[in-house]
Amino acid sequence: MELPVGRAHLVEVGARRLNVWSAGDSGPPVLLVHGIPTNHRLWVDVVPRLCAHARVFAVDMLGYGDSMDADGHPVDLAAQAALLADLLDVLGLERAVVVGHDLGGGVAQIVATTSSARVAGLGIVDGVCYDGWPVPFIRAMKAAWPLVGQLPPAALGAGLRPALRTLFAHRERSGPFIDSFVQPWTRPGAPRQLAAHLRSLDSVYTQTVAPFLPRLDVPAEVVWGRLDHQLKPAYGQRLADDIPGARLTVVDDASHFAPADRPDVVSDAVLRLVRAV
Repeated sequence: MELPVGRAHLVEVGARRLNVWSAGDSGPPVLLVHGIPTNHRLWVDVVPRLCAHARVFAVDMLGYGDSMDADGHPVDLAAQAALLADLLDVLGLERAVVVGHDLGGGVAQIVATTSSARVAGLGIVDGVCYDGWPVPFIRAMKAAWPLVGQLPPAALGAGLRPALRTLFAHRERSGPFIDSFVQPWTRPGAPRQLAAHLRSLDSVYTQTVAPFLPRLDVPAEVVWGRLDHQLKPAYGQRLADDIPGARLTVVDDASHFAPADRPDVVSDAVLRLVRAV
């Protein structure tokens, strides 16, 4: 899947390298964070709608997509959140609108509650929260992580495809997205890397920051696919109730991958944050 605007490049963050797709020359900075097992290409139809109004940075978290392998570095949500705060420093961004999907939604919550001065606006799109994850699809993989780590890369890719397809409402659009999500996991060593991510999944991180969500004082948007059978829309409602002033948008014809199913709705929500800041 080709990037329609901007460019992707590796950014040195301490001893690690993160792949960042950047687009847009002016406006408030927006940091987009994917989940598991995806990468920056989740936002391929969202970024072009944003970059005329904002400077957009879609990152591959450590150990995902085109970022470097973790190589023993921690990859839990708290570690990823700390690394993204460091990324903002490297990019010279004092504050940014932070928008996360799936695991990225949990990372966004951690950044917003632990580094609140860095977050100008918060967006959560079908994001992990409270004790409601790992979701069933990932929970099944987590239970078998030793086996996942020993799979041939091609077998891992073949196993991911049918499971990912069930997470789209518009399945006619799913093919290119699934290709772009699966491809990095077919590289040598990728199954071991995915196993490390699975081992690190723990809802303790989102449960720890949950009591601090009502203290947030930033514009907030929560977007949820009504057809999301992994993270049910009730979690989106709970987040919107807990975060002061948060606006909830439930998308009738979207499932878990709302940025792919309905990029227009997701983009509109992010643009409301951009206008607010």
